[in-house]
Parts: sequence; structure tokens; C-alpha cells
Amino acid sequence: MRPIDKGNNSRDFNPYSDAQKPLVTRLGEYCSYCERWIASGIHVKHKKLKNDYPEDQYRWSNFLLACGNCNSGKGHGKLNLDDYLWPDCNNTFRAFAYDSEGRVLPKTDYNKALTEKIKQTWIMLGLNKHPDKFTEGNQTPTIKDNRWLHRKEAWQKAERRKQELAVNDTPQRRAEIVEMACERGFFSIWLTVFADDQDMKTRLIRTFTGTSSDCFDTQGVPLARPGGKL
Repeated sequence: MRPIDKGNNSRDFNPYSDAQKPLVTRLGEYCSYCERWIASGIHVKHKKLKNDYPEDQYRWSNFLLACGNCNSGKGHGKLNLDDYLWPDCNNTFRAFAYDSEGRVLPKTDYNKALTEKIKQTWIMLGLNKHPDKFTEGNQTPTIKDNRWLHRKEAWQKAERRKQELAVNDTPQRRAEIVEMACERGFFSIWLTVFADDQDMKTRLIRTFTGTSSDCFDTQGVPLARPGGKL
């Protein structure tokens, strides 16, 4: 999950839908959770649900952008934000692994409490939904939930571009590949596929609108967020 920097905004957005334009300007038209580029229908979504936390329903700090699939997994009721990871608060790129079959997998090499928090975030957002029934914790997606398939397609596209770059490696070609990645989203998949290419990693981090540069060093290695939050 891409770590993001949405900045601070002291304004109350009433109606909260007024926050959509400044959020998109700051973060791009990407779901803050699954990272897909959403051509239409991207919405302002509340981390703490507006009906349960009316005092926070107009606050910038409570807003992210989400597609319908990611938002529907959050359920209802009181939510303790500290029980989960959030892309505007944590370096969520360090929390999950991606593979060529469109799976998102929680990383388990942290202490018990943090590993549990990663798993709970994975489940809450439905990032564990994949047709593969042999991976522990996976749930079968509905017919309308193609996030896993879009991740798989993004991986295949990134792999093809990497192979092409091995044959024709020019600054112009590198810039074109990054532009292509930004057009469709899935920052974390592109960063994973190009993990051994420092230049491509730094280009992706710099070019994807709203990516938190504080979460990576100059070589593109993920860092703990300021304050040590993952």
C-alpha cells in the first residue's frame, strides 16, 4: 500500500465531498488502499465512519480516497484507528508483499502486535480477497471485485516494461515507463518489480503524485515514517 503525504488542512469540509478535488490534486486519482487509478467514481471516504464519529466527519485528517470495493470492506461501528495501519500515517509499503498472481500478503517478520495490526488491516480492506484458496487468510472475492485481477495485470505489464528496458535502456524510455505506471496506478507493484533498479524506484517515488518521500531513502529503500510508525 503506497504511503502518502496529503498535507495538513485546517478547513472543515462541509459537505465533506468538497474535499474530493483537493485530495485528488494532492494524491492523484488513486484509491488510497488498493492503489488503482479510478477513472470515475473515486470518493472521499472516512477513516472513522461519519455516522459513528460525527465530530470528525468534516475533518481533513479523517479523509482518504477510496474505490467502492476497498470502502465496502470497512464495515460499520466504532473503529479504533490505532488497531490498523493507514497510508497517511504509516509506511504501509513495508507492511505488505505483492506477487505475480495478484496477491497481497501481510508481512509477518515484525513483532506480534505489529504483525497482528498488519493482518487486521489486510482483512478490513478486503486486500486478502483472491481466488487462490490455498493461502491462509484469503477470502473469495465477489464477481464485482476484480482488484486481484487488476493487480495481476499490472504486474504483467511492469514485467514486460522491465524486459523491454533491458533491451533498450535510455532515459527517455525510463520516463515513458514511469508515465505509463502513473496512468494506471499500482505504485507498490511497480516498485516491487523494479526493486533492483535504484533509478526506476526513485523515479516512481518522485513521480507518483502524493507519495510520501519521507518513507524512502535516496536509493528508494523504505524507511520508518517520522516518529517510527512502521
